[in-house]
Amino acid sequence: MDRQTLDMEGARQGEVSAASLQLGDDTIAIRRIATMSVERHEFAPWDTPRNRKTQGVYATLCVSLLFFGLLGLGWWALRPGQGDGVIGLFAGIGMLFLGVLLGIRAAMIAVMLKKREPYYRLLIGTSDGRQIPLVDNNRDVLVKVRDVVRYKLDTSDTSITGDFDLNLDRVNLRLPKGAAMGAATPAPEPQPASLEDDVFDGPRLTY
Repeated sequence: MDRQTLDMEGARQGEVSAASLQLGDDTIAIRRIATMSVERHEFAPWDTPRNRKTQGVYATLCVSLLFFGLLGLGWWALRPGQGDGVIGLFAGIGMLFLGVLLGIRAAMIAVMLKKREPYYRLLIGTSDGRQIPLVDNNRDVLVKVRDVVRYKLDTSDTSITGDFDLNLDRVNLRLPKGAAMGAATPAPEPQPASLEDDVFDGPRLTY
């Protein structure tokens, strides 16, 4: 059976350079990326025109064979002691058996046609209104690509580069020495104020 794949939408390979993101034939400046979202969708991988045609052929043959098989059994019932009646009996049994097999096969294909599988889309929107999708059935790979781009947006770090290949579910980063992917350094926690540090320049009320 034919199967649809997810390489019909979006780029399959890409590169993260110092200040841009290369997705297939599209080059996006990191600073022009406005939105990024990972969305979950579903598709029917076996629902192709060829599979639907095959299922229809099997179903038609099943009905035809069952019909002629019943005719053969009916002919044998009308002429049980004759040679042509015996031939009709064996021919009818054979056609019924083959019809049942083809019917089971048609039912299996029908079930496969309705089967749905999840896939994920990383949708990158730019400030000029473009939306460029990356589609894969592995959400973790898309999240890694999103995190790399988000890190570069948050930190303006041009030293982090890398590439990815959705066909191999691979994200390859080239980090400089001493660099590590992670959240930005958190701001120091405020210290409790003391009486000596309390400065108030406005008027004070006395009772």
